[in-house]
Amino acid sequence: MTLPIQPDQRHIKQAEHNSDLLHESCFPDPCVHPNPEYKDWTATIAFYIALHYVQAYLHRKGFKTIFKNHFERNDYLKNDASVKDARIARVLVNYLSLYKLSRNARYTACSFHYMRTRDLCHYFKFALNDLPKMLGLP
Repeated sequence: MTLPIQPDQRHIKQAEHNSDLLHESCFPDPCVHPNPEYKDWTATIAFYIALHYVQAYLHRKGFKTIFKNHFERNDYLKNDASVKDARIARVLVNYLSLYKLSRNARYTACSFHYMRTRDLCHYFKFALNDLPKMLGLP
């Protein structure tokens, strides 16, 4: 497969690829199933979908796109991009909340047992449906 030339298109393709994984049978929709088995991985994959959509948007708008880590990206989004761009400002709270949810799922042992399914459902919809629309991405 040949990768698209534009960096924003590469991020969109990666977000779509990650979305495909969440449609596998081992990741039932948390909005439909009351207690999905892999809430931790669902949160993590949803975060990385959101991350790639945000990166695609930053590329398209000519913002900074190279970051050493999540902390640097989050700081940039909070203190620079959201001040200059209303779309980033509108998605920032949900993006950062999804980041925290996924970070807890990844690094706090068994925290997914205490993850509320309604929260996971909200961020699942945000990453897969709302975020690309809010950012004007395909």
